[in-house]
Amino acid sequence: MRIDAVHRRDRDASESAAAPIAMVRQHSLTDLVRVEIERCITRGQLAPGAKLVEAEWAARLQVSRGPVREALRALEQTGLVRNEKHRGVFVRSVSDLEARELAALCAVLEEAACRMLAARIDAAQVAELRARLDAMRDALDDDSEFAQARAAFRDALVAAAGNGKLHESYQRAVSEARLSNRTELDDAQREAAFAQHRAVLNALASRDADEAAAQMRA
Repeated sequence: MRIDAVHRRDRDASESAAAPIAMVRQHSLTDLVRVEIERCITRGQLAPGAKLVEAEWAARLQVSRGPVREALRALEQTGLVRNEKHRGVFVRSVSDLEARELAALCAVLEEAACRMLAARIDAAQVAELRARLDAMRDALDDDSEFAQARAAFRDALVAAAGNGKLHESYQRAVSEARLSNRTELDDAQREAAFAQHRAVLNALASRDADEAAAQMRA
């Protein structure tokens, strides 16, 4: 085989290998950008109605506009932002009615997850949920941290149920619900919420599906 043919073959092989690597890097960067924008939205740093400008976020995160564009598309799919033709991308707002509907949907999905999980829970899953519960206990003095720990417990519970579609639907509903105004809990309410989640876990550990669902519903 001629030398130039060998070089051409090696170059083609190198380019074909580089393409998937570039795609992985692009997707990884897009995910990082999406997570950062989502964090700003769910923590209230970006209010409903705020405009998300590609160039500004690219400069802020020191990335090209491509990953920002893809991240905004992903956030639109989750319901956190809306894309208005000729106007741009904005943080969505959730009405009181939508907030109530989302809360009801989350409750139904959590109850279903409890019933699924109670039938299959193992020691490792109990231990993971126990760690999440401990994080709630450690955050009892801080409402914001407690809310995050409580959300983490519930998400881990739904994920452990083993139904990917249910978990996907739950995460979307939770993401949208975070756009509504959250009511802060006082010390007594946080203590009561912690006790309720402890009761849920105890019921799950005993594989009592009815009790776990009832405690989650309460």
